[in-house]
Amino acid sequence: MKKAMLCLAVFGLVGSLLAADQMGTWKLNIAKSKLPPNMANLKETIMVFREIDANTMEGSATQTTQDGKTTTGKWTTPKSGGIQTYLEGALPKGLSSIAAVIDPDTIYQIYLQDGKQVGLMRIDFGKDGKTFTITGKGTDAQGKPVEYLRLFEKQ
Repeated sequence: MKKAMLCLAVFGLVGSLLAADQMGTWKLNIAKSKLPPNMANLKETIMVFREIDANTMEGSATQTTQDGKTTTGKWTTPKSGGIQTYLEGALPKGLSSIAAVIDPDTIYQIYLQDGKQVGLMRIDFGKDGKTFTITGKGTDAQGKPVEYLRLFEKQ
């Protein structure tokens, strides 16, 4: 489950209904983020969103740790919300995710492990188009609650 929560934290962002100014490259501001203990070794996270067609967007995330190890994930998502398709950096067996679009700037990401909800993220894009935040809750490998806040800045 620890690996699952790390995957959720790193690759879990959905880009449903992203506006044109939300497409592009985003970098995690570690100093302004509250990361869970399993991400204490994080050096950098870069996310890139691009439109594939009128109904689909693609996201990718690259995470680098202090010791130089890199992890990459890539996914596609229907812009109106729904089930994500993971292309690289697949989630652990039995873990899936669904996006619920509230409005163009607010998206909830629900994570299910074998059909049971194990995590929830709220993604909020700033009205200025320069930042977005991910607020997440879930459980760790021992079943204890985990919370985090990640702030990304447009590059």
